[in-house]
Amino acid sequence: MKKRYFALAALGGLGWLTAELYRYVFVRGGSRILNPLLDKKGHAEDYYAHRDSAAEALRRTPQEHLTLRSKRGELLYGHYIPCGGSGGKKLAFLVHGYRSEYAENAGMYLDYYASRGFDVFACDNTAHGASGGRYIGFDTFESEDCLDWLAFLRERFGEDIQIVLHGFSLGAATVLSMSDRVPENVRFIVEDSGFADARLTLGASLGPLYGPMSALHRAVSGCNLAESDVRAHLARATAPILFVHGEDDSTVPFMNGPMLYRAYRGKKDCLFTPDAKHIETMHVAPEAYRAKLDEVMRKYIKA
Repeated sequence: MKKRYFALAALGGLGWLTAELYRYVFVRGGSRILNPLLDKKGHAEDYYAHRDSAAEALRRTPQEHLTLRSKRGELLYGHYIPCGGSGGKKLAFLVHGYRSEYAENAGMYLDYYASRGFDVFACDNTAHGASGGRYIGFDTFESEDCLDWLAFLRERFGEDIQIVLHGFSLGAATVLSMSDRVPENVRFIVEDSGFADARLTLGASLGPLYGPMSALHRAVSGCNLAESDVRAHLARATAPILFVHGEDDSTVPFMNGPMLYRAYRGKKDCLFTPDAKHIETMHVAPEAYRAKLDEVMRKYIKA
């Protein structure tokens, strides 16, 4: 009887842990139990100070808040910052990463794009920031939504707009998933610290629990992680792409950067930065990042 009791208790505990781990990885807000235990800072304090002060400066910058209804019925928020004086004709479309929001990644790049005459657009992806939604799509939901935002921007600002599509981490995978479906208005794409396939990244983190959790995620959210392999999209893409990755990245291991660069057969360039951790290149090597962006911009942006 005791053995049966302990077996049932162990099974119940495993079920509870699995549910909490699923919330931690896939659900808005994560797990109240596991977040404090598993969330660890991956950067030095000076990085967070830089990121957070830049994000706050962006939030204080005059901007227009826009809305869009996703195909899943969620109300999504986008933020247009007319900082470059282009009237929306030159736009940097910045796509944030996992458990982030529009200002946290875009803040560090606001001054750069404004100084080059670009206005900035950044959205809160599903289940992030001000946008609705409960489940994180690992670039499947996000890429579809960002394609809808592109259509919105073309209608709002005209067919002659020029767009730089710039994504970070999960947002970098998102822009690569869009790469074979973007209009010609997207003059070039920047992917910073993106993964090749969410299944590889999540599988390394979740181990034997990955299979059941991916099946559960598909059942409850409709997200098929088999669609997160961005290399299938790269095989059909034609837009120029700049691949950026820090060589000291342990969040999305550095090997993803060269792997993606080699996989792409179109016009491309890369910036692989020694001693840079995850999405840290603009913090540790801002001059090199700006110079590389300028180099690509001279090739593909019309004055």
